[in-house]
Amino acid sequence: MKKLLCGSAAVAFSLAAIIAASAGAARAAVYTSVLQYQGTNVFAPPAFGEVTLTEVGANEVDVSVTLTDGLSLFINTGSPNGGGTHNPFLFNTVDSDAVTILAPVGTFFDAGRGTWDGTPFGTFTNQIGCCDNRNGQAHGQDDPLNFSVVDNSGLTFAGIGATFSNTGKVLTLGTGDHFLSNTGGWWFAADIYDGATGQTYEVAARDAFVLAGVPEPATWALMIIGLGGVGALLRRRHSAAAFA
Repeated sequence: MKKLLCGSAAVAFSLAAIIAASAGAARAAVYTSVLQYQGTNVFAPPAFGEVTLTEVGANEVDVSVTLTDGLSLFINTGSPNGGGTHNPFLFNTVDSDAVTILAPVGTFFDAGRGTWDGTPFGTFTNQIGCCDNRNGQAHGQDDPLNFSVVDNSGLTFAGIGATFSNTGKVLTLGTGDHFLSNTGGWWFAADIYDGATGQTYEVAARDAFVLAGVPEPATWALMIIGLGGVGALLRRRHSAAAFA
């Protein structure tokens, strides 16, 4: 009986260790939004690009913007210095304290909060500028665009208590500081040179989706090894009990 009790304690300890390892793994919430509109009523597959957002801790969301065609570029057209018709990348936040360009540093820059025009998709609160504010394809910038948004009072993508459909689409926003769509329902907009067509235009994303975080590969390996060990221990204890 003493051996069985000790065995049960060992099993419980092993399970607790596995659970703790799993809980400690990186399970950051990741969201994605597709730049698939060229004109407010023109759904234009394949997508022009994708925006991926990762919640980093309680105060930071990292953003990565990629363009689908390898020849596509982020550009300025119109009057970028004066809230002109098109700006390289636009998004909305309830509030934010700092935007930091992660890559490529030196070409993209934080143009700050304000009222930024993304014709025909309306206005946005935040702009990422590029290209030394020079216009056109000749001054365009390759993807990816990577930057972080930080709010010292806390920042999530969709807000605390946001709701989602069964496909992961954001349905209602939560509380606290977060990203949001503008009054037209647009989450993000980008001014691009489209390498596939040779044309320049503003493209935008209407919907946003959550991608569930999963344990890192090393954590999966640890869990599998641990569960295998627990199974073997249980089998040994079961055999010992049968012959006691």
